[in-house]
Amino acid sequence: MFLPILGRRVVFLVCISMSRANKGHRPPGLRGKEIGLWHAAQSKNRCTGHLDYQTKFASMPLVGLNLPKIQSVIQEFVEPVPELPKTSNELISFMCKLPTLSTSKQTPEDEAEELFGEIRDCFDVSVGPCSDPDQMLLTKESLARNPDIDHELCLSMRNCMSSAAYMKMSESRCKLPAYQFKEDIVSTIRDNQVVIISGETGCGKTTQVPQFILEDQVLGGNGSVTRIIVTQPRRISAVSIAERVATERGQSVGSSVGYQVRLERRYPQRPHGSIMFCTTGIILQWFRSDPLLKNISHIIVDEVHEREFLCDFLLCMLKRIAPLRPDLRIVLMSATINADKFVEYFDNCPKFEIPGRTFPVKTYYLEDVLRETKFWLPNSAITALCRDQSRTLKQRLLKSNLSKKEARILSYGKSPEFNKWLHSLTGLSSNAIEILRSVGEDTYPKTDLIAHSVEHILQSTQSGAILVFVPGLVDIKDVIRCLRELNPRRYDNRYGSVRIYPLHSRIPTSRDRSLFEPSPKNQRKVVIATNIAETSITIQDVVYVIDCGRIKVTDYDPRQNTSTLTAILVSKANAAQRSGRAGRVQPGICYHLFPSYVYNNVMSDFLQPEMLRVRLEDVILRIKLLGLGRVKSFLTNCLDSPSEDAISKTLIFLRQIQALKLIESETSNFNTSHSIKSRGQSHKLNRKSLREFSEAIKKDVNASGINILGSSCIHLDSTDEDDDELTPLGVHLANFPLDPQCAKLLIFGALFGCLEPILAVASCLTFRDPFEVPLEKQQEADRCRKELSQNSFSDHWVFATVIQSYNGLNSQIERHQFCQRYFLNERTIKDIIRLMNDYAQLLYERRYIATPKPDDSNANCNQWNINLFRAIMCAALYPNVVKVDPRFTKEGKPKTSVIMACPSEGRANIHPSSVNSKIQPTEPIWMVYFTKTKLESGSYPSIFDSTVISLRPLLFFSGNIEISKNDTSLFTIDQWIKFSGELKVVNLLKDLRKCMDGLLEQKFKSPSVANWDSTNKEGRLLQTIVDLLTSEPPPAVQVEKLS
Repeated sequence: MFLPILGRRVVFLVCISMSRANKGHRPPGLRGKEIGLWHAAQSKNRCTGHLDYQTKFASMPLVGLNLPKIQSVIQEFVEPVPELPKTSNELISFMCKLPTLSTSKQTPEDEAEELFGEIRDCFDVSVGPCSDPDQMLLTKESLARNPDIDHELCLSMRNCMSSAAYMKMSESRCKLPAYQFKEDIVSTIRDNQVVIISGETGCGKTTQVPQFILEDQVLGGNGSVTRIIVTQPRRISAVSIAERVATERGQSVGSSVGYQVRLERRYPQRPHGSIMFCTTGIILQWFRSDPLLKNISHIIVDEVHEREFLCDFLLCMLKRIAPLRPDLRIVLMSATINADKFVEYFDNCPKFEIPGRTFPVKTYYLEDVLRETKFWLPNSAITALCRDQSRTLKQRLLKSNLSKKEARILSYGKSPEFNKWLHSLTGLSSNAIEILRSVGEDTYPKTDLIAHSVEHILQSTQSGAILVFVPGLVDIKDVIRCLRELNPRRYDNRYGSVRIYPLHSRIPTSRDRSLFEPSPKNQRKVVIATNIAETSITIQDVVYVIDCGRIKVTDYDPRQNTSTLTAILVSKANAAQRSGRAGRVQPGICYHLFPSYVYNNVMSDFLQPEMLRVRLEDVILRIKLLGLGRVKSFLTNCLDSPSEDAISKTLIFLRQIQALKLIESETSNFNTSHSIKSRGQSHKLNRKSLREFSEAIKKDVNASGINILGSSCIHLDSTDEDDDELTPLGVHLANFPLDPQCAKLLIFGALFGCLEPILAVASCLTFRDPFEVPLEKQQEADRCRKELSQNSFSDHWVFATVIQSYNGLNSQIERHQFCQRYFLNERTIKDIIRLMNDYAQLLYERRYIATPKPDDSNANCNQWNINLFRAIMCAALYPNVVKVDPRFTKEGKPKTSVIMACPSEGRANIHPSSVNSKIQPTEPIWMVYFTKTKLESGSYPSIFDSTVISLRPLLFFSGNIEISKNDTSLFTIDQWIKFSGELKVVNLLKDLRKCMDGLLEQKFKSPSVANWDSTNKEGRLLQTIVDLLTSEPPPAVQVEKLS
């Protein structure tokens, strides 16, 4: 059967090839210069990617379309035009779904709450009672004075402080520099609303300041009105610090100390008189249910100097609510570097400085390390190092908007100042000089010097832990591999004299308590960590630090709508933090693997704030959810404002995924049903009533003497590109603790009865890929991926297959063998399954599914419908779409396909690890993706995960569809995806989409489980949509190249 089909395909491809070959000939009649101009134009089109496929229109197949059934279902959802109220007060009540405005006096807290949160009800996007577990702590009990609780907590505190465990831990606490300033710190916080506490690494501010406040308040009789929240930028930090503080108090986590991170929480025994550690994102969730944080007495924001974007957002929020909460105490804790910037931001608030440890730290730079360790490289390795460094520098220069020629010239040259510095060095071998020359104005990039330095320290010293800083997880593995190649016996974790601890948020050993305890006398400790160990994690017995000089950061390019994850040179602030980790218990040494010239002349003082280098959908959704007005107006009040280009790109993206909509939208290009027209009329009236309502609120607030929030809080007087409101879907996406596209994926998976596969995909996309592939077995692993894909042409379907296959095995031995055969990390799979259960719980709490089980039968009625799965991926991931255009040689053989995103983003590549990396379509096809990243190598961004989709899902779940002016059978989606079809059919499908949008809007307002009963109009609509999306023939695709 296969051979005849193959023969037909070859004939088909040859025909296409002949046709294209004819098109490649120049037109007849050209002469002289005209021939040259024609060839130049052809060459330009090939270089810029303006291929003829962009003008082709794919034909929408009519196979399986039951038009009468679709028309019948649409008729069921046509609504009559409602009778509009006549008086203004009735209009406000009707359109805003609020009671008629009352003149009764409200408290300032109530008015501020309306300004921050309740005004979203005017947008008709209420979602019912809050069931978010990330908000439950604050909604259980409010802070109110209770003398009985004050007395009880005071007695409990005295008993705690007199316990043997507490007294024992107090001995070590007393040695911390912060402890010497306990009374001064407490009195400063008591007398000032905002306090900046800066201290060098190891001074004890993170663990001690919350305890100082708790003891002062509880012993002072204020326990019932004391609830201390401490934010950390990372989950591992929040958990480990909570455990440390609980231990210092002679307790376990869950007594007076608790923590809450995403999908994991251990609350204190009761909220009064407690300390709660959480990630920054958690407290931002609380603003929705408690806009003024009335249930918090003290909020401590730690590690503010890192300038993480959610932390900057939180600081902006705290600055806005501080005047309305004079009793709230805000403590910002920072490294000594750049603390003055925060002082200025909070109107010159007091700053308290805590000195660090007194043990000195000796600093070595690369030239000193080479001299000290006698590190040596052969000439071939130095040549390769020079070539790699030039390539890295060239890529960096190209990102600075230099031309390729300028970048190439600069990448091979060294500045005269650097050459002069190099010649001034003494006491170095010629080999060391050549290494420094090859490294240039950068840091040493390879892991061999790190391993050599660790060996040197272990051989030349008798005690002290070693902390190694590397950029990422791959580098951690490389260092461990190098060490075990150098001395397998010494670094064996079971029998060796050295214990290696990889420290990364994705590695379970990061939670190993022995990591934070002194090593036994007969064993040394080597910790290999990312920048998480700069400030968030403290390892007491570290004496030696090896700093590779690089840090991984994500940078967002709004022009290409692409994120770039690269390892860049650290800043002076990073270098200072890293060297500060040494010398905690005795004088320490820090080995920086970059030259002193780089530190003094090249290195920047600080890294760019994260707010300026990430996409802003999370921040913008929070701004809209909290009713904080226009995005640009709000973000201008942050410590550092993002570029307008980044804001505009993110707003466009959120509109494309239907999370936001402009308040005055453009008129549709299609004739829609009468009910849809009436909604547009109602929308204009709703906007008018909203203006009146917001003005009334502002008048009431001003009358009460509260004009703190400023006019930027509500901007409803004009319409521009930043005049958006959350859609009902956007409200739900903003309330899910994950990426908005993954949240949308969960919602559509639950709605269309494809829950378990979608849960697997969302968990893998938000957590990590379950594959763990040795470098030498990459090709074998790629074949395993393709086998798991089941010819679905979908990386996302691979995730679902992995989880389904693993769960289907009965014994642990079978599961272990399955993971070994397919290069899967079993621990990662178990974490993914746990995450799937957590996401199912979130959907259950929001009433999208009937039970909190991922394998619930009703939620999986279409579980293995691959065509529906593709459609759901399209619905969630749009506008992340690329077009794959086939190319052929003159002989008709397929060439590498052209991958093209939307015109503004340009070309892309499919990453080699994808099952679609060698895809060979016989006609233009589309794919959706989640991750597109510009790597350090490669000229185009790489797509790591993709799913081939059909045309109907693209039409059904896409954005704006325009009709060609010259031909009513030609259409364009979002100005670049072209297809042909009958106008009547396209209009019918658009009306069906409107019906689905209406159903979704209803479910977002009043969430309920999907009703698939065919006697119910909801069930008929859902089944009609499923039939529409699954009856289309699959795209013509093959993987193996034809010979």
